[in-house]
Amino acid sequence: MGTILDWGKALRAHRARTGINQQSLADQLGISQPQVSRIEAGTAEPRDDVTSAIRALLERPNNRSLFDGLMAAIQFSPHVICLVQLAGDNVRYVALSRGFREHPQFRRIEVGQTVRKDASRNGEVLLLDTIGSGIFDGEITAIDAVWITETDQHHNHWQGIMTPIRSAEGGWYLHCAMKALDADAYADLLANRETPLVLHTLH
Repeated sequence: MGTILDWGKALRAHRARTGINQQSLADQLGISQPQVSRIEAGTAEPRDDVTSAIRALLERPNNRSLFDGLMAAIQFSPHVICLVQLAGDNVRYVALSRGFREHPQFRRIEVGQTVRKDASRNGEVLLLDTIGSGIFDGEITAIDAVWITETDQHHNHWQGIMTPIRSAEGGWYLHCAMKALDADAYADLLANRETPLVLHTLH
């Protein structure tokens, strides 16, 4: 879990998930209930030792939210996976798997960067079609996409399954699991679909 700047929000979310009251939380952290109340209200900053106690509490696997657990699973995965979030007319990387970070094509990408629209021949069209599909509004259950990228004059063929995920705070994210294809497998996939993007819904 990264650095948490809003400890009050983190504690409120933790209590909402676990159903405990402020006194129980105070007992777990070794501080008073009024101190928990002030931290949650944003009128007091926790001391360094309290910050360490809060971080240790929130990082216990059984205390993580499902979304935090997903973030951790992505970061350690050997597969090529990323989590992205809408950023205007683009999307921003929120989490990158080990497999993603170690792939030669993606080594320069860092969390917080936006997706390069020129990374593939029709990258901008695919990106805008993805954003316009409604997947960031919960209207689409998944997108199956194929594309080609070029790195150091080498062509990489990809298939990606993009699934919308909603955080406890209500924000929409896309879980993107990608698989490298050889040229023949890519051509076969593309021949059996009308467009590079196939949208799936529950309707």
